[in-house]
Amino acid sequence: MRILFAAAGCLLAGVVGQSVADVSVVVDGPTPAAPVEVHVEAPPVLPPPPVYHAHAAPVAVAKPVECCPIAVLRELALPSAKHAYRCHGGPIHQTICVDNPADGCAKLYSVSVCVPACCTGPPVCCDAKVGLLGRGYAVYQWPCGFEAVITFRVHGGVLITYR
Repeated sequence: MRILFAAAGCLLAGVVGQSVADVSVVVDGPTPAAPVEVHVEAPPVLPPPPVYHAHAAPVAVAKPVECCPIAVLRELALPSAKHAYRCHGGPIHQTICVDNPADGCAKLYSVSVCVPACCTGPPVCCDAKVGLLGRGYAVYQWPCGFEAVITFRVHGGVLITYR
C-alpha cells in the first residue's frame, strides 16, 4: 500500500528549498491481510459494597446498677466542710454507689452522704486505695470542690470524712 503524504512534502520542501510540486513522500506499508478478530475481555464486575443502616446494628441496653446497702458507722466533718455547709445553703443528702477497693470484686455499696447545696453534679472518684489493716479508701470529689473520703472497715460498715 502506498500512502502519499503531502504535508510531509511541504515540510521537506521548505527545508530543502524546493517547491511543493517537485517533492512527494511515499511510504510503503504492509498489504492488508485478512481482518483480525480482537477479543477484549471486560474487567471483572465487583459486587457492590454492603450498606449499613443505623437501625440495623444491635442496640446495647444498659443494665441498671445494683448497689447493696451498707451501714454508715460515723460521719466526721472537717472545718472546711463545716464552712461549706454554712456558706452554700446547708447540707443535702445524696446516695452514691461506691466500690470497695479492698475486697477485690466489683460489688457496689450504696452510701448516703451529706453534701452542701452547691454540689449539684455527680461526684468523681479521685482516688481508691487499700490502706493499713485492709481498709479500703475511696475519695469522691464534686465539681464545686467538696470531697468525701469513704473508709470501708474490714468487718463491715463505712466511715465518712468530709473535707
